[in-house]
Order: sequence, then C-alpha cells, then structure tokens
Amino acid sequence: MPHPLRIAHCSDLHLDGDGYSPNNQSPSVLFEKTLQQIKKSDPHLLLIAGDLFDSNRADDNIVLWAMRALESLPFKVFVIPGNHDCMQPNGVFERHDFNTIENVVMLANPNGEIVWAEDHGVAIWGKAMVSHTPEYRPLSNCPARPEGCDWYLGMGHGLFVGNEKDSERSSPITLQEVEESPCDYVALGHHHAAMEIVTDIKKAAYSGSPTDDIGKGHTFALVKLIKGLAPVLDILTLE
Repeated sequence: MPHPLRIAHCSDLHLDGDGYSPNNQSPSVLFEKTLQQIKKSDPHLLLIAGDLFDSNRADDNIVLWAMRALESLPFKVFVIPGNHDCMQPNGVFERHDFNTIENVVMLANPNGEIVWAEDHGVAIWGKAMVSHTPEYRPLSNCPARPEGCDWYLGMGHGLFVGNEKDSERSSPITLQEVEESPCDYVALGHHHAAMEIVTDIKKAAYSGSPTDDIGKGHTFALVKLIKGLAPVLDILTLE
C-alpha cells in the first residue's frame, strides 16, 4: 500500500500586483510568508493552481526573484498558468522558462499534459490556459488514471459554476466535471476565497488566495491522501 501523501496547494498569489490585502502587505511579502509556513508543514509536493503573477507584464526582477524562491524549496513544485498570467506571446511564462528550475514543473501544454513526481508515485494532470473565455474548460478531457501511479492529481484554474447551464461564464468548472474526474484530488484556483467542492468523496477544493483576505483570510490548503479514504483537507490561514 502506498504511503500517505501530503500536498500543499495554493493559488492566486498575484505577484507584482497592487495587492488585495487591506493592511497593505505586498503580495511578495505574503508569498514569502506562505512558502515559510508551507515548509514547516513538510509536504511531499506543492501545487500552484494559477495566477502566480498578477499579469503577463510582471517585472522581470520580480519573476526572477520568485523563481529563486521556488528553487530554494526542498520539495517539487507544480505550476499551471491562470487567467492573469496565461500563456501568451511574450507573456511571463514565455519570457521565463520555469522548467529550467530543477524542482519546478510548469504544465505549459494548452491541451493538457501529465507530469510525474516519480519519487512519490504521483502523476499530475493540468492544462495551460491561453485565453480566459467560455470555450476554455479547465477540467475537460482529463485522461484516465495512468498505469503505475499511486496517486493521480489534477489542477485547474477557472470559475466553479455548478451546473452546465451556467457554463457561459469564462473558464467554467462544473460539479459534474469534478465528480467524473479520475483524480484523487483536484487543486483549483481562481476563487480568492477558499471553497471545498463536496461530492460523495470530497476531492476538489479552491485553496483561496494567500495575498487576499476575503473569506477565511490569507489562506492555502494542506491535503492528506490515504489509500481508500476521502482526502483530508485543511484550509490554513497565514500566521
């Protein structure tokens, strides 16, 4: 039986943005605090589910600083673009190749791709957003569970709409898509307030934003996966 898996999950950091925090803490300061607190939790890996940067015009010095911060972490980091930092010509992830960082994997394929954290028997699937439109479906066409993985994780950045009839919103995610996902856990981004997507077996959540205090405050998620049990999800507030 595979060992339990500990996952840290955050999104919507909006580095180089004006900030959403009413106490005027910059996103960069809150990003540092987030990484420090995540390190104390000793996860096996970190999922960043979009909007690491506030825009594709993010200052190159901020981008390089963020790359160094991720490189310093003692675990693997998996990143997807969001609507603010989507894959665009001369966008932040085209100017800077995050896949040159030894412990970072950027999922950059608009059609979706599966990458691996082989040390932990983990397969991760996600898409690179190109355009934030109703036609873009963050969780559509997720492949079946790969052979040989102990754990299968999904990543998506978009708006939870509940029902298909509401899918005219940009980057919609429906309850049916969550229920039908073959993944053990789906890490979502876009909602700045943390939110669980509850099914018979809870397996998807928005971590909330560590740089916005809407909802429960500056938040990120810790998830524990144990074979045969529903994911154990904790939404943590920055100390």
